[in-house]
Amino acid sequence: MTLFLTTRRHFIRSLFFGLLPVLCSLMLFSASASAESGVEDPNDPSLFIPSQKSNRNWLDAIGPGQGPVRRNSTKADVHESVDSFYHARYCLSCHEGQQNNLHYARTELVCRDCHISKPVAGIHNPNAAAFAEHRHERVCARCHEGAGPRMGSYVVHERRPWSKYTREDFPALFWSTVLIMALAVGVFVFFMPYTAAWAWREARHHMKIRPEGRKVPGKGLLVERFTPSERWTHTILIICFMALSVTGVAWMYIETGFGKALAWPFGGAEGAVWVHRLFGLILMTVFIVHIGYMIRSAVGKNRGLLTGPDSLVWTWSDFKAVHQHMAWLFGRREHPVFDRWSWWQKFDYWAVWWGLVIVGSTGLVMFDSVLTTSVLPGWMMNVARWVHKVEAILAMGHLFIVHFFIESYRPSAFPLNAHIFHGAAELEALEQEHPAWIERMRAEGKLEERIITQPPRAVQIAFFGFGLSMVGLGLLLLLGMLVFAVDLSL
Repeated sequence: MTLFLTTRRHFIRSLFFGLLPVLCSLMLFSASASAESGVEDPNDPSLFIPSQKSNRNWLDAIGPGQGPVRRNSTKADVHESVDSFYHARYCLSCHEGQQNNLHYARTELVCRDCHISKPVAGIHNPNAAAFAEHRHERVCARCHEGAGPRMGSYVVHERRPWSKYTREDFPALFWSTVLIMALAVGVFVFFMPYTAAWAWREARHHMKIRPEGRKVPGKGLLVERFTPSERWTHTILIICFMALSVTGVAWMYIETGFGKALAWPFGGAEGAVWVHRLFGLILMTVFIVHIGYMIRSAVGKNRGLLTGPDSLVWTWSDFKAVHQHMAWLFGRREHPVFDRWSWWQKFDYWAVWWGLVIVGSTGLVMFDSVLTTSVLPGWMMNVARWVHKVEAILAMGHLFIVHFFIESYRPSAFPLNAHIFHGAAELEALEQEHPAWIERMRAEGKLEERIITQPPRAVQIAFFGFGLSMVGLGLLLLLGMLVFAVDLSL
């Protein structure tokens, strides 16, 4: 047995040392062959030279083209030093990953529709159709009729905006994306543990009161909480936001079966985009009207909308309420006493403001590329697309998780807080959630004026059906986005 083991070890050792020179030779031969082909490492620093771009103003300085460029991008024949190149060769066999752009993935364009010259000239050579000075005329205008010189700066083959390459080559895209992502991460890092702790606190509380029995809702006095104009504004906001969410996710995921299914009711991707634009314009119109109403209130008699206890403007007491509510979640302090609005209701209100400013402005930039680039450089659309995308994901994530938790998922609101739809809330519930407001109404003699009757049963069913369908649609979109995210290429 010992002889057998000794013989086996000797055989394995001899085999290893015998094959080692062969393996080394194969590796050296492979490296030599790759080096001779000219494509051994497309990211080899020796293949790059410093950018030759001359910045005429600060916009040029933060735009694309600041980083190194390929040495052969200035040649009339970009492939002349590539021994393995031949004209019938498939572009992506070498340029893998360059297909991950909107033009290639979502249109019928291929590489040679833009890189037209034969031989293919480097993009920094005047012979190239994609040369910066005449790119808009020889390339962009073939699809975008009326394209002007500024459109030529749009970056078709953009890298991941958070990459080291983008930070060096395209500072505006890098920093705008990093900042909006920092905002999104900050919101989720705060609210996700917050809502989890809140859910745990309420679940424990409702488990304790279950043996005593809970009061059946809908039997007490009702107090008008929202005016008809506030309810209509909120309803329009819901419809527009959900339409924008469905069509926006459809376009974002159009390469997947999920995206195609969402786009199908609108006649496909192109129809979804136009519906998205339509509801975007409607929502921005409503927002502008609301801003006008707030300005009129600020200079008119109804200044309580901007100052005082009915105002949605944050005050120092709201910041203290955040701290107190966090302490209440862990049983360390009493629940904060709220007037008409809680701090999270004020946060959601102003989140709509900043969200609409961001997605509205970036959406307008992308609305018409020819019109935009008649005023702004084309690379602004690269920046707008990523900022729009991240802010939209933040808005949907916050609404479908945090806002829906507060108004639907948490035990005290389950299955739906319908106050915003029919405008009324039970007096007993308001005495617990907004006691300072109720006491103020009593002291001012206005509480009796706000007592209203229960809406008809059919109206209540319609409100609950609409509200719950929006919650269900939001959860469906959120689940689909998570499941199909692995299939995204853009």
